[in-house]
Amino acid sequence: MNIASLAVKAYGLKAYMFERALKDPFTSQKKVLAGFLSRHKNTRYGREHGFRDIRSIDDYRSRVPLNDYETLRPYVDCLMRGEKNVLTADKVTLFGVTSGTMGKPKHIPVTEYSRRKKKDVMDLWAYYALRDHPGLLDGKILAIVSPEKEGFTISKIPFGAESGHAYRNLPQAVRNLYAIPYEVFEIPDYESKYYCILRIAAEENISTIATLNPSTILLLCQRMEKVGAQIIEDIRLGTLNEKLNVCCEIREKIEARLTPNPKRADELSELARKRNGELLPMDIWPNLKLIECWKGGSVGVYISYLSKYFGPNTAIRDFGYLSSEARVSIPMCDSGCGGALAITSNFYEFIPRNEMDKKDKRFLLSHQLDVGKEYYIILTTPGGLYRYNIDDIIRVSGFYKNTPVIEFVQKGSIVSSVTGEKIYEIQIDEAVNKAAGLIGANLQFFSACVEWQAIPRYAFIVEFMNELSREGKVSLLKNIENQLIRLNVEYDTKRRSQRLGSPVLKVVPQGTFEEYRSRKVQQGSHDGQIKIPKLVTDVCFQDNFKVLEEIAVE
Repeated sequence: MNIASLAVKAYGLKAYMFERALKDPFTSQKKVLAGFLSRHKNTRYGREHGFRDIRSIDDYRSRVPLNDYETLRPYVDCLMRGEKNVLTADKVTLFGVTSGTMGKPKHIPVTEYSRRKKKDVMDLWAYYALRDHPGLLDGKILAIVSPEKEGFTISKIPFGAESGHAYRNLPQAVRNLYAIPYEVFEIPDYESKYYCILRIAAEENISTIATLNPSTILLLCQRMEKVGAQIIEDIRLGTLNEKLNVCCEIREKIEARLTPNPKRADELSELARKRNGELLPMDIWPNLKLIECWKGGSVGVYISYLSKYFGPNTAIRDFGYLSSEARVSIPMCDSGCGGALAITSNFYEFIPRNEMDKKDKRFLLSHQLDVGKEYYIILTTPGGLYRYNIDDIIRVSGFYKNTPVIEFVQKGSIVSSVTGEKIYEIQIDEAVNKAAGLIGANLQFFSACVEWQAIPRYAFIVEFMNELSREGKVSLLKNIENQLIRLNVEYDTKRRSQRLGSPVLKVVPQGTFEEYRSRKVQQGSHDGQIKIPKLVTDVCFQDNFKVLEEIAVE
């Protein structure tokens, strides 16, 4: 019996119990909420809000207000100073760090209990993936995570990326399944880190690639196109390129793993020769069974570019809707990006998207949702976040055994309204991608932002993967305009009334996205969390980029 079979057997009972719970989501959710309230009733927050006296979901809603991170920040600050029994009865072992909407980072409390709950969801994800792809663990896992790094609170509790913390603390038996040693992720220089990942992985039999953001995978593939010859030479000699910006301690740990491997170097050279010098991942790792990453939201556009490097038949499965705060959905198949709501791990409420700003907005439970509708999701988590508005919008794509199948749509706050047009990021995303598809343009990234002038207008910052004539760029801009008019009646009205000016296309050099990403990593952002937003309201955002060409259409 191989590792995959053992894992499926081990996770089978969890899957059975989960699928039983899916049949009656209302009862399952009441049980989850009751468990959290009982566990944390004697905490400061629990006493202040009368957890002990809550007998129903309506009681919970009447006693506990709708929260966001800023309303809970004072409690988290107490935890960071070392106070106990504030939000949870459990000891905080880590603060997961993620970006905040107010400019200050969010520190999400992590306890052993909340970690177990997240692990339960990940175990279920693994069960369905291994069930469908039994060869998933025949080789090594190429996982890419953010470094744990960052530091310690005044009370000596570590804070940083939860993914890095989990990776660094894997049991030895599990760690042997992974291709890349944790130390590689601590390399601060972006290009050097990615070279080291490719250098090590190119000698391994990789059977799955796992990282949240598909743009990370795309950048790895593009990096291999540039440095493939050097990697082959390093493999031949058993070396690590001496020009890399890697500290001595980490370099020594990497080099200790390396030995001359002329046989593998010859194999890779022959593969590259057959493709006129190109070294593609589909050739390097012919036994790859599955790519695991996000497929929905604003990062979904990168999925279409992966077939060039992995072929059209490599399976890609969404990791599910997850964040530092919670794991929320469990995809059960490769198609689409939806996953069954993780109803045994968190308690959920939903606000219809068009009601968020209303005083009398409805708070719905999972069994009250409608297919095709979009909602703000409100979380109550085992880690002490109560009625927490994460400012995410989800869409219900179906139901599985009476429980919603959901997919991430966008952050709720990403909306621009210069003259009342209320353009959402999802509309920008759809407009630009459809416009590019009409003319066969491949975009490395794009972002729309407002230019304030006598008559304000939208600027579209674009990096092309392929060369495009000026006529093609003009056509792209016209198509974007037409798509926005189709998608947003208020945009159409404001354009016709000349309250909004004609949009402009701003072309940036190839490699700009990679440079921006590298810069953000150097500044301390987590690699997997870096996404250039498709819609930006910051008027200074354009200052990040050098513009080669401007295209305007009157």
